[in-house]
Amino acid sequence: DAVMEGVARAMRVAISREEEKLEASLPFLATVGSTSPYVGLFGTVWGIMNSVRGLATVQQATLATVAPGIAEALIATAIGLFAAIPAVIA
Repeated sequence: DAVMEGVARAMRVAISREEEKLEASLPFLATVGSTSPYVGLFGTVWGIMNSVRGLATVQQATLATVAPGIAEALIATAIGLFAAIPAVIA
């Protein structure tokens, strides 16, 4: 019984230390999880702004003139989500 109590105490101490290590990074994960979608949204707005600005310089508006800016906007949104979703899950 004494050996089992010692092992149980050592396990509780080890678990407590591991929990402290994991809890130390929680503020960072919470910050990433809550701000990343906004960073992605800002990238979306920025890309669409660039596309609209590019339309002002051409005489004929076509999909080929708008597509690169919208593609950049969608990539920025995806990067924001790829950072936010795992951070929120963790």
